[in-house]
Amino acid sequence: MFVHSCQAMRQAEQSVIERGKVSSASLMQHVIERAVAVLRRDVQFADVSHRFPCAIVYAGKGNNAGDAIGIASALGFQRILLRCPVAPDMMSPEARHWLKRIPSDCLVVAREKPRIGEEGALIIDGLLGSGVCGKLRRECADLVQELNSLRAASPRSVTLAVDIPTGLQADTGVGCDCSVQADATLAIGCVKSGMLADGAEDYVGRILCVPLPEVDIGKSASCVTDDSLLGLLPRRAYSCFKNRAGRVRVLAGSPGLIGAACMASEAALYAGAGMVELYCLQSIYPILAVKTAPEVMVRGVRDFSEVPTQDAQALLFGPGLGRLREEEGRAIQKLWYEVDCPVVLDADALNAISVYGLRLPRHAILTPHPGEMRRLFPESVGLTRAQIAAQFVAENSCTLLLKGARSIITDGISTYYNSSGGPFMATGGQGDVLAGVVAALAATGLSCFHAAVLGAYLCGRAAERAWARRGFPQSVPATSLFPHLTAIA
Repeated sequence: MFVHSCQAMRQAEQSVIERGKVSSASLMQHVIERAVAVLRRDVQFADVSHRFPCAIVYAGKGNNAGDAIGIASALGFQRILLRCPVAPDMMSPEARHWLKRIPSDCLVVAREKPRIGEEGALIIDGLLGSGVCGKLRRECADLVQELNSLRAASPRSVTLAVDIPTGLQADTGVGCDCSVQADATLAIGCVKSGMLADGAEDYVGRILCVPLPEVDIGKSASCVTDDSLLGLLPRRAYSCFKNRAGRVRVLAGSPGLIGAACMASEAALYAGAGMVELYCLQSIYPILAVKTAPEVMVRGVRDFSEVPTQDAQALLFGPGLGRLREEEGRAIQKLWYEVDCPVVLDADALNAISVYGLRLPRHAILTPHPGEMRRLFPESVGLTRAQIAAQFVAENSCTLLLKGARSIITDGISTYYNSSGGPFMATGGQGDVLAGVVAALAATGLSCFHAAVLGAYLCGRAAERAWARRGFPQSVPATSLFPHLTAIA
């Protein structure tokens, strides 16, 4: 789904309505139907009407309220509490239409702050849409604060914002005096540019994209979705065998950092690499040989110059290598300049580049977290994440996967924002798994850019599945992603 300004989306909607291609009422019907379909496919919202005894809808008087009310009804809730700063008969015609469709015995118009039991509730923010900017009116600001306090007091509850969290500026991502803190936001038609601004993620939460093909808004930077990746992963020929499924060579591990090498190598296996070879120094070979998955071929070398480069279809350097001496860094640089295949650089390989000024290889994929990015690109101070990514690839010909709550993937030509995953991935080892997955995808023949885009998305989706399987805990271990690295949707 493309990223656009609120004004561009509003003008595109108005244009199709004025040309008679679709009415405002039918457009809302499409939004509600597709939003519910998106929610029913999502791990967190698939069975919310069974998990929670009620939905609490915070609704304004405009069409955003109609979307929120219609979604709560279509999800199948038998009890819907409505909190609104105006009387229901003062809402827009579309909002009143959806309100009337809720059976009277299912609807409660709450005059004061609702109470949530231990079971929690689905809290839906439909107060204001993306077309509203500026300071909130007092009655709306009070309801935003009330909504946030309900969420804070009820850990089992989930907050869903419709189109954009109330109070967040759609184009800049700046919050006004207060903003709704959502666990997920339904982005309707396009992702509003402010939703991707630095700091906005704590209000937006996970982005769930609701397509609106009736409204043609043009191309721009993209937010990764299932639909944008379908068909990207090549299907294997029936006659495929391991040497044709991708050969990945991994150079990783050091004393005390054995796990990183294991996770990166095993992630490459689970992501589909036909052969994975893990090269390490002789000092840790005995440990890795028994600790790593039996399918991984572990090979010990006296120094990095002994690592062969012929026949590799992707190389991965860095997970758990530890602090490298300069001669070791130069030896690694020599290796990646001997090959024409994709080279994934992660963790300590990135640190060696920043410390010793190593030159990037051809077909490089860099996967830095924010701290590593600052060391690679000291000029980034004061820049936004988007500016950092754009300037770095402009000065260094490579594919950059800048990790974070909303990872940015760019090669200087195309830019994607990853929409999968969440704060439950804030655990050690997730970056090692990602590096292994990206290397495996690159070895299958995907371009460096597409391997990075698909790798980030698959890891996030796998983490979501592991999170749901474990009952939505605070965090999921990196190795729990492995069984779920199998499909896009």
